[in-house]
Order: sequence, then structure tokens, then C-alpha cells
Amino acid sequence: MSTHTLKNAPRLFPSLFPRLCPPLLLAALSCLGSLAHAADIPLYETGPSQDAAFVRFINAQAGLLEVSSAGSVTRTKLEPGQPASPFYTVDANARVKGRFHAGSQQGDIGLTVKPGEFASVVALPGTGAIKQIILREQPDDFNALKVSLALYNIDPQCGPAGLKVMGRSAALFESVASGSLQRRALNPVSISVQLVCKGVLAPATLALGALQAGQRYSVFVVPSGVNSRLFITSDNLAR
Repeated sequence: MSTHTLKNAPRLFPSLFPRLCPPLLLAALSCLGSLAHAADIPLYETGPSQDAAFVRFINAQAGLLEVSSAGSVTRTKLEPGQPASPFYTVDANARVKGRFHAGSQQGDIGLTVKPGEFASVVALPGTGAIKQIILREQPDDFNALKVSLALYNIDPQCGPAGLKVMGRSAALFESVASGSLQRRALNPVSISVQLVCKGVLAPATLALGALQAGQRYSVFVVPSGVNSRLFITSDNLAR
């Protein structure tokens, strides 16, 4: 059975082994592109006979964030301009351990992920040990003709949150509680959105760019001082 490691790539974790996925999940993952930064570096083990599970890491801080596995000195970097890792395949129901690093700050990572589940581990801004929040999805909405877009609300100051399409009266998302997410399908479009916090328009705006049919994206609402900020990521799978 062949591995998915890169030849001569930095090794953060033992080599990856392919595993079987549910047919619907395989169809969805076949449409995921590769990420430009450390997307090809294997992070976590996978087993050969269980359903796949997936985890990614999100930098909601203002500066550089690094991620390492337990017992490893090798790190992958999440820059403010590219704050999301791709989704890495992990052992379903096995303990995933690692650590966030941001200057002198650190924070331990520890979670398990169910079969077919996509977990996002978000490093939060603040002083002292790096705090985190974990949001989970079980995707079942794949449509090759539609865009799949989620709103992740990580900001306790902005709850419930929503997104309004700029220049229109349409609401893209509404009533997303802090610490939760919503996902919806929409037609391939190129739009800009404005954040809504507690039913009131907030200063934060975001151009979503040209969203492609058959692709999955996530918009994050994260704290930024007394306000909130937005960023969008492609839900890519590490290859």
C-alpha cells in the first residue's frame, strides 16, 4: 500500500496510509484543491482500515502562529495572510496531540475526531497560554453545481452573527451563535459581504472573490480588538 508522503518533505508525523472513505465523502474530496503553503506535509497518522477523519488549524491571532505535533520540533507556519492549514487526514477516534506556538506563548492541542468528521482547531488571540476553540462538521451537502460556503463565528463579542451581501438587501447568513457555524449552498458568484453582529451592521467587510462550483469555503468571524474581522479560506485537503 503506497504512502502519501512527499519525498524529502519535512516529517512532522509518521507517514500517512490511505484509508477508505464513504462514497459521498470521496466525491466531495475529489473536488478539493491543494493549498499553496505546507499542504503536502503529512501531519498525522491514518489507519488503513477505518473511515477517514480530518483536522485543520486556524490562526485567529494577529501575528505568526506555528503548529507542532507532540514530541516534535518541526513546525508548520500559519501566517496572518494565510491563516488556515489544509485539512489533514487523521485516525478516527484516536487522540490528536500537538501544540500552538506564537512567540513566547504556547497552547496544547488535544482532540479526537469522529469518522467522516471535519474538525477546525482555532487558536484565539489573547495573553498567556493560547486558548482554542474546536468546531466540527459532518459534510453531507456536496453538489458539483453549487458553492458550499460556511460561516464560522469565533468572536464572543459578535453573537449572533450574520453576513449581508453588499449592495443588496439579501442576507447570506443569519443568527450564527458565537462558537458555532452554519453552512449553505449557493450559486457560483463573486460578491462582497458585510458582517452583522447582533442584528446591526458591523464595520468588517470582505470580498469573497470568484467562488467556484463544486468547491467548499469557510468565512471566519474572529476578534480584533473591540471589533471583529473576517477572512475566507478554501476547505482544501492536504495531498
